[in-house]
Amino acid sequence: MAPTTLQNLIIFNIPEAVPDIYGHAAARKLVKDTFYDKISGEERDIVNVIDHGDHSQRRKYLSNSFALKTVTDMEPVIGQNFQRLLDHLDGVADQSTNIPSGQTLDIRRWFNYFTLDVIGDMAFGLPMGFLGNGGDATRVKSAGRQEYCIPSTIDTLHRGTRLSTTLAQLSSIRCVKLVKRLCNTTNWLKQSTGAQGIEDFDNVCIDQLSERLGNGSPDRSQQDFMSKILKDREGKDRGLSFERLLSESIVFMNAGSETTAAALSSTLYFLLSNRKCFEKLRAEIDARLGPNHDGIISYDSAKDLPYLRACIDESLRLRPPIAYALQRLVVCPQGAIIAGHHIKQGTTVAVSPWTIHRNRKLYKNPDEFDPERWFDPEQLSNLRRYYIVFSQGPRQCLGRHIAIVELQILISTLVRRYNMYLADQEMNFVIFDRFNSNPGPLSVKVERRVFVD
Repeated sequence: MAPTTLQNLIIFNIPEAVPDIYGHAAARKLVKDTFYDKISGEERDIVNVIDHGDHSQRRKYLSNSFALKTVTDMEPVIGQNFQRLLDHLDGVADQSTNIPSGQTLDIRRWFNYFTLDVIGDMAFGLPMGFLGNGGDATRVKSAGRQEYCIPSTIDTLHRGTRLSTTLAQLSSIRCVKLVKRLCNTTNWLKQSTGAQGIEDFDNVCIDQLSERLGNGSPDRSQQDFMSKILKDREGKDRGLSFERLLSESIVFMNAGSETTAAALSSTLYFLLSNRKCFEKLRAEIDARLGPNHDGIISYDSAKDLPYLRACIDESLRLRPPIAYALQRLVVCPQGAIIAGHHIKQGTTVAVSPWTIHRNRKLYKNPDEFDPERWFDPEQLSNLRRYYIVFSQGPRQCLGRHIAIVELQILISTLVRRYNMYLADQEMNFVIFDRFNSNPGPLSVKVERRVFVD
């Protein structure tokens, strides 16, 4: 398949382009594109920093927070928040048994509450409290430190992300700054364009960070991410500015919640749309756990369930939480060879996860949800080599362990504990691509499963 060209951007749907653009060796010839300049605030963060040396330095002090051991050590934090979600689902299930038509629930919304509560708890020792409140309204302080209410933190985040991604399509940094200023000239423009969303979500993160720095480390055995960022392994203060900490905190709260909520929603949707897959997964879980276990399934119990992992990987293949083609700029004067094509200096290149994961040269029936393909030796090597849900190489997503651990714990527990059904079997489960691929509502019916000895 030939690459697609738009102005000075080339998007490849050629498998060999993946390592040539995102692999470790590619870092010598390519850097993140000016797209990331356009979405950056005054202080860069781990996602939009372009300089390789700066990125490497940031990754050193952030990587320990996102290591698999750190995430699994914080499993009790995941469990405490998950139990609040289960308590709500139990209540819905109890009501459903007394209502002939059943009670429906937008579980995508509740996955968002869960992931925001968890990442707030992990990052700052401060859950947002959305699960307990049954909603995502929150009170924050403005730049002038006047307190006000945000009716929906999730909707605020989505509006802000939509504006940032739209602005990044403009031709220059100068244009972006000009349009940003225009968007902030009146309250009506701030609300209608999404500029207020950016400001509101920044204020959420400012309040979380300020409270954490004022309170110190949480009073529990598990350290939060901020503890590991503020001090090195020897306990020496890194001397990071508030602005630097805030820029990374915004990434935690945004990427750490949105992508996992999208992945949870997509995985559950595909399982409920494919009942044979749902039942096969339930049988695998039952065989591992034995009878009458309907509590939270531990990561240790879930991590080695092959069909569970195949279902998760397959749903992420079809619905990557970030389907946006992550852009790289060729900076080497001699250009770069990408998938056999010579690409000159100054050209922007990318691979779209959405299209490469559906490449018909790689996958049989690529548009079908088929977890069995992850057990097919003919397909498996390609699945692993060209799977870019979390990107690849030196810029691979730091938060991938959080996503996979939460997915394995939640999906296994929900499939084991409940009988779930789509409220509408013919529903069109839409995706809104705002850099993050945000799913629309996912209405389900929930019943508690009856275990028979």
